[in-house]
Amino acid sequence: MNEIKVIHFLQHSYAAVRIKSMEKLKTYKPFFIIVILFFINIFMFNGKMINIHTDFGRELLFSKMVSQGGVLYRDIFNTFVCPFSYLFNGFVLKFVPVNISTFYILGTINCAVILSCIYFISRKFLSTFLSVVLTVFVMYYCCFYAGLMNFITPYSYAIVYGLGACLVSVLMYLKFLQTDKKLFLYTAFFCGGLSASCKYEFCLYGLFLFIFFFVKKCDLKTVLNSIVCFLVVPVTCAVVLLLQGLNFQDISSYLSLLKNFLHQPYLKKVYALTCYINKESLISAIKTFLAAGALFSIMYKLYENKSKRAKFLRACLWTVLAIFVMVYFPLTEYFSYSFWGFLTYLVLLLSIFKIKQIKEDKKVLFLTGASLVISLKSFWFLSANFYGRYFLPLLAIALFVVLKRFYFNNKSDIFEKTICAILIFLSFAAFRLNLVGVVLKDKELSTPYGNIAVTKTEESVLKPLVEYINKNTSAENKLIVLGQAPLLNFLTDRDSIPLYSHYDEAIAGAYGADRIINAYAKYKPEYIIVFDTKDNNSYCKTYGKDVCKWVFQNYNEQQTIGNTEIAHIMRKK
Repeated sequence: MNEIKVIHFLQHSYAAVRIKSMEKLKTYKPFFIIVILFFINIFMFNGKMINIHTDFGRELLFSKMVSQGGVLYRDIFNTFVCPFSYLFNGFVLKFVPVNISTFYILGTINCAVILSCIYFISRKFLSTFLSVVLTVFVMYYCCFYAGLMNFITPYSYAIVYGLGACLVSVLMYLKFLQTDKKLFLYTAFFCGGLSASCKYEFCLYGLFLFIFFFVKKCDLKTVLNSIVCFLVVPVTCAVVLLLQGLNFQDISSYLSLLKNFLHQPYLKKVYALTCYINKESLISAIKTFLAAGALFSIMYKLYENKSKRAKFLRACLWTVLAIFVMVYFPLTEYFSYSFWGFLTYLVLLLSIFKIKQIKEDKKVLFLTGASLVISLKSFWFLSANFYGRYFLPLLAIALFVVLKRFYFNNKSDIFEKTICAILIFLSFAAFRLNLVGVVLKDKELSTPYGNIAVTKTEESVLKPLVEYINKNTSAENKLIVLGQAPLLNFLTDRDSIPLYSHYDEAIAGAYGADRIINAYAKYKPEYIIVFDTKDNNSYCKTYGKDVCKWVFQNYNEQQTIGNTEIAHIMRKK
């Protein structure tokens, strides 16, 4: 009798384990599809998303300077305020080769974390298929985007590291709300502190974590432990900077420069293009938003109708969309980022209308709140093609969850099919854009620190410039780049000078010409490269006019390279 009971127990245990294994396989099998696509794209886009101009070059140069003993805020003007990304990259470069591939690997690992979090956060609220499609859309629209605002070789590692840490924090906090295990809560706060140490946009998310204690009640000990976990990374960064020699005078000087930077005309111009509302942007946004609404309505009705006629019309619509992607592709990109730019407003308004129901579901309340607080810099539609690209994933999840739970609850299956159809359309559009970017970069620039894919025009200037520097200068020579890429310092292994390593329009507004000229007169760099163009908007005819004048008076021109874009090689007299 006992043997029979044991056999029954083993059978039930085996069945339970088998069911649990099947459920895990069901969850992770689609994720493996994402992983396979991710690895394919890693090799396809390797070295081909790098922007050779100011932003990405600054990321490489500053990290290298930190690894060689440069002190953040004293020797390096950090416009992103928070220190973690440069300290971390500089620390990594002490142990691994200083190479472009190192940065590509760092970006790839962080991007894998971002995509994993997007999928698993989505799975807590949405179907497996929609979670996969949404993750793939983010992969092509954000991660492997052909422009500067991609997630792997970005304009700022601070923003992508911060996003990765923030998404891990959101996922852990959702697990805490689900299981009530303190380990998940403390991990969420640790990652929240990490994200706040990366870029100032995520400081509000950190504040939101603490405010949420009014919703999810915890005892005093738990709150204090959470505070400690949150402060681990910020305090560690502060200690490292102090040990490196940063003092009060350095911080005071930095804050003075930062104040100038925040009040300069250039920054206002950037935000006018990315965040401010004007008549033209409003009209364009309304047009694209109405088009997106019409597309959603048509697809929803066609999926709702099960007739053969509806299936035929769906096939016709897919054909039209495919042709649209192939023939009118630039409009497709504009359509997508104009529509997504409304996400902050949509999530906010739709949540307000259903606030009573949302308050009863702490997980949805936390998700929508987190998505809103991190997206405050991406308020207007054009910013989705700039900063908003980094905040889009969490906002998209929040939008779909609110719509599915509180607006299409009775027809959630039809809703998800419609959203999947639109996301697939936009994913193909984004992939085609990225592919065009790869095709255009058909030349390769070989350097001691790795190869970079460039366009023919870029190669015509950079290749002879790199060759000249490597041949005619020594490793001890200081090299300043004006008007464009500090990437050149990294590629040629030529150091710049502390704090005044380059001079783009943003730096011009913060420092002013007099301060820059005095620094160059003091440090006396052996070579200065002046990037310029022949039109009236050129560097030497606009914000760099006074600095150019001083350089041409105090340096001898050795060689001029390029036609449309011109590089003047200047040597100290």
